[in-house]
Amino acid sequence: MPPSPAVSADVGRHNMSLVLRSLADHEPCARSEIRARTGLVSGTVTTMTEELAARGLVQETGSVSGGGRGRPRRLLRTVPQRVRTVAVQLSSGSVMGEVRDLAGQVLWAKTDEHGTAAGDIDELVARAGRMLDAAIETAEDDPRVHVPAPVVVVPGLLRSDATVVASLELGLGQTDLRTPLTRRLRRPRDLALMNTGRLGALSEYAAHPPDARPHAMAYVNGLEGVGGTVLLDGDFYGGAHGLAGECGHITVDMNGPRCGCGARGCLDLYLGLTAILTRVGLPTEDPARSLGELVDRLERAEPTACEALDTAGRALAGAMATMASYTDLDLVVLGGVLPRLFPWLEPHLDELVTARSRVTPEFNPKVALARYGKEAPRRGAWLHSRGLVLDDPSRVPYV
Repeated sequence: MPPSPAVSADVGRHNMSLVLRSLADHEPCARSEIRARTGLVSGTVTTMTEELAARGLVQETGSVSGGGRGRPRRLLRTVPQRVRTVAVQLSSGSVMGEVRDLAGQVLWAKTDEHGTAAGDIDELVARAGRMLDAAIETAEDDPRVHVPAPVVVVPGLLRSDATVVASLELGLGQTDLRTPLTRRLRRPRDLALMNTGRLGALSEYAAHPPDARPHAMAYVNGLEGVGGTVLLDGDFYGGAHGLAGECGHITVDMNGPRCGCGARGCLDLYLGLTAILTRVGLPTEDPARSLGELVDRLERAEPTACEALDTAGRALAGAMATMASYTDLDLVVLGGVLPRLFPWLEPHLDELVTARSRVTPEFNPKVALARYGKEAPRRGAWLHSRGLVLDDPSRVPYV
């Protein structure tokens, strides 16, 4: 009995995705190389590349001699300008918009500095909506371009249904932000709402070569507060409600101060930049400026500053031990401001690794510093949108 049309279509989409991903990771390359990497037969690779070319996603780009007596191999590469991605990042003081092509090249960027009061949802939606309209119109100014669902980058906890659980930076509690934003757009569009930590994690994961990416990776994003996520083979692990990996609320001291989440002694209360600045007695209104002063004091070995970083380092080591034992991570990436503070955090992590390696070396993940700074969430938004196309190229219409 032949397969049903639905099964055949699913197989076709899967094979097309295999071919496009192989090409995107190793371009330019020949069909024979794609066959070797994907395990697909020659006829399937030829059919899939023809289908991708018909959708404007792939093109031939010359040939190269194989060194033998056979015909030269024809090389293929993706067509970056066929797809444009849109991202808008929200923060307490600005709304940033960005348009990139499929290769990640920034084609347009704009920042709207603002003084919107925390919790003013109407003004936040208005500003974000204007930026989305501008970015979408820029991306769609060429009718030959495909634009996936725009990504709105939100600082805070988001459930799997994109409902904001809490965003201290924006002054939001339980909030449906997507519905008013969608209604605010001049032209209806589906929107993807994702938080900064998850998108930063995606940036760091993709920074590794395709054949050297970690199986289980945690990303600890230390900004004014502490957030993070867990990636399993490049996919977000969200748990029951999409909140898994939020390491800022791992308890590191049962007798510690009360946290805004309701628990006591959370990592955020020791490792978050706001918490550290408060301990040192530095102002928290302008964290970037105060961070510079904090580092100066640490370099001078000022006792109060060093004590605050010792406390932060012990808390991070305790949280990392918990994450590693419970999820068997092979990599922990420290992002946000943590790379700048790493010289004072590292001794506590080294102490943990040294002690545990004697007994349970398997529960000792490698620690790496993030390669991307403030750009990481927007780069992650591009990677998310790019992933939608690579996962299912049939989303892109024929040219």
